[in-house]
Amino acid sequence: MPDPTAAVLVDEALALRKSHPHAPAVEVLDLVIKGRGAWLEDFFPHMWPPSPFALLVAEAMEDCMTAAEWQAFTGPSADERLRDEMRRQYEEAVIPKFVSRYGWSQPQDQSPRPRSWLTR
Repeated sequence: MPDPTAAVLVDEALALRKSHPHAPAVEVLDLVIKGRGAWLEDFFPHMWPPSPFALLVAEAMEDCMTAAEWQAFTGPSADERLRDEMRRQYEEAVIPKFVSRYGWSQPQDQSPRPRSWLTR
C-alpha cells in the first residue's frame, strides 16, 4: 500500500505550482520532494499522464512535449492505442529523469525492480 506521504507531497506540489505559476517546475518539485522521506515508488500512481502531477513532472524534467500535448495525447478523448504508446514514451523518457534526479528507494526485501515498474 502506498505511503500517504507521497499523496500529501503531490497535493503540495500542485498547490505550490498553482500559487506560483511562473516558478520553474523543477524548483517546485525540488522544494516539495527533496529531503521529505517519501519512497519514489509511492509517487507512481500519480505519474500517469494526463494527471496534473505527471504533467508537472514532464515539464520539470524538460520533456520535449508540453503539458498540453501530453494531456491531448493521453486524455480521455485520445485514441486508446495512441494513449498507450504515449504512456510508454512517458515511462521511457520522463520517469528515468525523475528517478535520476530524486533517487530510487528499494523495498526492504531488495527485490529487483520489474522491467515495467509502473502500474497503471
